[in-house]
Amino acid sequence: MAFTAGCGGSGSDSSASTSSSDTSSSTVAAPSIATQPLSQTVTAGQAASLTVSASGGGTLAYQWRKGGTAISGATSATYTIASTASGDAGSYDVVVSNSAGSVTSSAATLTITSANSAPSISIQPAAQSVAVGAKLTLTVTASGSGTLSYQWRKGGVAISGATASSYTIASVASSDAGGYDVVVSNANGSVTSNTVALDVTTTTTSATSTAVYNAAMSFYNSLSSSQQSTVQLAFSVDAARRWSNLPAAMVSRNGLKWGNLNAAQQTAANAMIKAALGDTGSSLQSGLQAADDYLAANGGGSSYGNGNYYVAFLGTPTATGFWILQITGHHLTWNIALNGSYKSPTPLFLGVEPKGTFTVNGTAYDPMLAQRTAFANLGAALTAYSAAKLSGTYSDLLFGANGSGSIDGSCPRAYSGVTTHGIAYSALSSADQALVQAAIRSYVNTQTTEYANDLIGAYLSSDALAQTYVAYSGSGTVTANGNYFRIEGPRLWIEFSVQRGVIFSSDIHYHTIWRDKFGDYGGKCVG
Repeated sequence: MAFTAGCGGSGSDSSASTSSSDTSSSTVAAPSIATQPLSQTVTAGQAASLTVSASGGGTLAYQWRKGGTAISGATSATYTIASTASGDAGSYDVVVSNSAGSVTSSAATLTITSANSAPSISIQPAAQSVAVGAKLTLTVTASGSGTLSYQWRKGGVAISGATASSYTIASVASSDAGGYDVVVSNANGSVTSNTVALDVTTTTTSATSTAVYNAAMSFYNSLSSSQQSTVQLAFSVDAARRWSNLPAAMVSRNGLKWGNLNAAQQTAANAMIKAALGDTGSSLQSGLQAADDYLAANGGGSSYGNGNYYVAFLGTPTATGFWILQITGHHLTWNIALNGSYKSPTPLFLGVEPKGTFTVNGTAYDPMLAQRTAFANLGAALTAYSAAKLSGTYSDLLFGANGSGSIDGSCPRAYSGVTTHGIAYSALSSADQALVQAAIRSYVNTQTTEYANDLIGAYLSSDALAQTYVAYSGSGTVTANGNYFRIEGPRLWIEFSVQRGVIFSSDIHYHTIWRDKFGDYGGKCVG
């Protein structure tokens, strides 16, 4: 009886157990993925493993796929290829399922490199803007066979100890602003990343910034409301790039036309220009406007003349924040950056016709005397160095206004396509090195003392000069059409081109450009 009762009890328990089991089956949790498979790069012949971490009720099943097609036998949480081949490269995912449903992982890319492949960069470092004292990390993602090595650089100069795929500055200082890149190398070669800008924001102002702001406000307050709305533009690199080597009657400019200013407003504008450029730069400005008057009076007509120059504020003038004072017209464009990452007036396009001395209203002018003389002297010296002469010919500037004469090319600027650089500065005699420095100073000294000192320090430092090259094409003079000169360093870029005359077609005139690879538009356009 006890056994029978036991059997009866056991039967009741069995019925209860069956009921409980049915209830559990109806509440099985569908799969979910906690950790997705990760993309990876391996050298051909090495093993590769892709792993997923998932949860869910009951028994989980796995099916790995390549390009959406199931891989036979790949039914575990980890899929391993013991020895990879180029054909294994592709996109992989995994479908995880149970009785309640299924979920598909995100795709992971498997990249297979050749056993002898040079490095390649898949993710470039990104430009950043940070405040003084903030932490900064620059990162690059690269692939290639063997062991990859990294060398981060600032302004083209190697940073000691910066030899990992990421470069971190724990507390950024204002002096850290600049252009950064990284050279990735292995036994088979090297590749250099894009140059990216680090913009360091600070409340520190300069004497030039304060003086220009005060003068700009005096000029602005002398304008009518409609003139104020015309001179003031929102800053963008695309807006800043709207300048040209051609007369403004042919290619429109930003801002307020000089000819639409009354005498008092022109006086205020000239005071602002003098605050921004100093005596030498403002004298150059007035000389180039006079050159356009000379062209207008000698066959050029109304397309020329000092009234066809323009003034614009790109960004709101302030003593502490970033903005650009742009002054532009035929044969001249300044982009004077205030409170940018760099003290810079570049890009500066500087040209002149007529090439030498001329007289307007009883006053004699020779605006580009300093630049013309410096390159004449340098050219005469360079002809003694066979390595300085470029094999090609140059009809105009490489990195000035673009070929159609409209805006300033692309941004950031890669300075690509220049494969021949001339002779290293270090290979010149000390006397000829002094001529190179004089040519550089002929441009930099068109700025206020504050800006000029900062830029001379950057361009003529021993590290910069060790990476500076000088070149010419043609006969080495500044008097023959088609002659060309170039000075380039880690930041500096100067070109000087001798052009056929336009209004005076039997003579020549000049097109020149001064650029700063990191400082153009105050550091907002690099590459």
